[in-house]
Amino acid sequence: MDISIIIVNYNTYTLTVNCIESIYKQTIGPEFEIIVVDNSSPNRDIEQLNDIFPEVKLVLSPHNKGFGSGNNLGSTIAKGKYLLFLNSDTLLLNNAIKEFYEYMERNPSVGICGGNLYQIDLKPGVSFERRLPGILRDFDSLIFMFLAKLQFGKNLVFNFDDQPLRLKGYVSGADLCIPRELFIKVGRFDEDFFMYYEETELTYRVFEAKKEVHVIPQSKIIHLEGGSQGDLSDRKKAWMRESKLLYFKKTNTSGFKISNILNKLVCFRDSLIQKFKSYKGFKH
Repeated sequence: MDISIIIVNYNTYTLTVNCIESIYKQTIGPEFEIIVVDNSSPNRDIEQLNDIFPEVKLVLSPHNKGFGSGNNLGSTIAKGKYLLFLNSDTLLLNNAIKEFYEYMERNPSVGICGGNLYQIDLKPGVSFERRLPGILRDFDSLIFMFLAKLQFGKNLVFNFDDQPLRLKGYVSGADLCIPRELFIKVGRFDEDFFMYYEETELTYRVFEAKKEVHVIPQSKIIHLEGGSQGDLSDRKKAWMRESKLLYFKKTNTSGFKISNILNKLVCFRDSLIQKFKSYKGFKH
């Protein structure tokens, strides 16, 4: 088996079906398998999945222990040389699976590979981060990523070039390809992270293993983003804060208190901007 595609489902049955359909439509070349892990969804439509795709390996977890845990569960039955962790709210635009597989085969120094993510209207989406979390990244966010834009130009979160980019940061967890052997060696996803920053912390350990992180523009994928979050925006923010704090602790990254202050300033700035726009709209 060349590559195992692992999709975690939580109340996203229709999205998952559409994602799988796009995989079969676009993928020619490598031998692949699809593993769907359901994280104990209240909506049990997922149990019908094998009626449509009898060859898909469906794993029904009795518990929802988070995104990383679901992917870890899928990885335990995966047979592929490479694992591709693919969000349920993604749609392949081209033969992205083949591109991932062939690139990883040609580049054994690469530990993690991601592709270009597009929004539903095919505009460039956030596909990666150039830096790992820290004070510099958060300070830059406060000044509208001025330093990063100065350093990286238009290729800040999307690869507009024809060539791969080597990152010091991390690729989106929506489409993360990694050798199965390496994934096991570094300890899989840390299940202390329920959601968010699990791919970031995994990337930190991949760097510790002296492997590189690349993003390739040849793999093109739509990412609908937030398909399973619904109206849980406050909960999402809380998860992100908790997960970021956990990342700082796990990696011994210094300056969380300063980072937290900078993040609060960013939120305050954005709130003022939104109020100003609303005020101008009201006046007109």
